[in-house]
Amino acid sequence: MYYDVIMTDYIRTQVLLEKKQRNQLDEIAKKTEVSFSKLVRDLLNAQLRTRTYEEMRIAAERLRGDYANDEDLTDMTALDGLDES
Repeated sequence: MYYDVIMTDYIRTQVLLEKKQRNQLDEIAKKTEVSFSKLVRDLLNAQLRTRTYEEMRIAAERLRGDYANDEDLTDMTALDGLDES
């Protein structure tokens, strides 16, 4: 059997799912020909990426005012594109 990462990178975790959730996940795993565990890891990774991007978006939004009003920060944007030929 092929493992995409070394098994020591895994931690066995028990999660209680609703029967409907388990059935849906089993069906997706079957259709996509991946193991149930890999499917759950992939779905969790997608959700974690989404959460990270949202946190980055919020942080950037909070800094927007600083970049709009601080000349020291905006001076560097004047250099954008100067290296292009």
